Amino acid sequence: MGENMKLPTLQEIFDAHDGLGSDKWATYFATYDSHFARYRQQPITLLEIGVQNGGSLEIWGKYFKSATRILGCDIDDRCSELTFQDDRIAVFIGDANSVETREAILADTATFDIIVDDGSHMVSDVIQSFALYFPSIKPGGAYVVEDLHTSYWEDFGGSSDLELSSMGFFKLLADVVNKEFWRNSRTDFNLLKSYAERYSIALSDVDLDIDEIAFANSICIVRKGVGRKENRRHIAGHIFKVNGGAAAFRSGGPELVADLHIADRLTGATEKQEQFVNVTASALDNIGEIERLRSEVSDGRREMEKLHASLKSSNAELRSAGEALKLSNSELKSASEALQKLQGEIAALRNSTSWKITAPIRRALTAIRRRST
Repeated sequence: MGENMKLPTLQEIFDAHDGLGSDKWATYFATYDSHFARYRQQPITLLEIGVQNGGSLEIWGKYFKSATRILGCDIDDRCSELTFQDDRIAVFIGDANSVETREAILADTATFDIIVDDGSHMVSDVIQSFALYFPSIKPGGAYVVEDLHTSYWEDFGGSSDLELSSMGFFKLLADVVNKEFWRNSRTDFNLLKSYAERYSIALSDVDLDIDEIAFANSICIVRKGVGRKENRRHIAGHIFKVNGGAAAFRSGGPELVADLHIADRLTGATEKQEQFVNVTASALDNIGEIERLRSEVSDGRREMEKLHASLKSSNAELRSAGEALKLSNSELKSASEALQKLQGEIAALRNSTSWKITAPIRRALTAIRRRST
């Protein structure tokens, strides 16, 4: 293809695509065009974790016409039914983070120029996948993570940077880009220790060679270094009227550190980074304790709600019993009044003239009954 012939953009290819389905956030297109321009006409290899309907693999094939191998991996068994006319494309079924699936992928293609993680978007999966597959990126290659907005959502395992989210992880990798200015050749601590322990992965900033990290809306691109090289000074011109000493500084290495008198700064910077690792671990312990206390408070609230409901029910029963007692008291009062009335009537009868006149007759009747018995 001639140098002056304009290559179609990713969105142009995407919009013209009429094959297997795919969807991408609109902001991704310009980001990919910017960062993938260097690979467009190269014989690259590409892996995409999470292929869903398979359309993205077909689109990558059109976008990277000179690519030699385009692999996909998906945990959904139904992806095994996908078929492709492009024989450069193949799909592996399984959990990309499992030993078996990873070995199968790397047996097919040992290294990749580009890896795109569009998988589960769970924080743990994102970080584990990076630890497992970034070593398989070729020098100068790119590792891409899509849909990083899920890093803020709890149902994806997300939260704040302090609680070791995936966004927090990639922001911390920005320090790895600059590690020659703070690590000071020390290897007795690991900037990524908290993540390594939380997600049970083998990961150390000492082993990572990263030249560039770029963020856009919901996406991060990590470009692997081409072999860690010292960032040396280059000098142009020979007239230094404002700061003549700058021309006398040596270009790099221990000599430049000595010229600039910054050895103490490097030592201090290293100590600050080590302090960050320790403080993060302590903060995580505190967060764990806070979560435990929150759980206890939540349990306490639920128990209080149960007690409140029980008390409410008891109050209702007590009110019902009170109403019944009130009714019984009323009936007892009525019975007492009736008894008093009856007693009054009996007393009145006994004091009456007729009762007195008939007294001999009652006595005679009583005597007759006794004789008959």
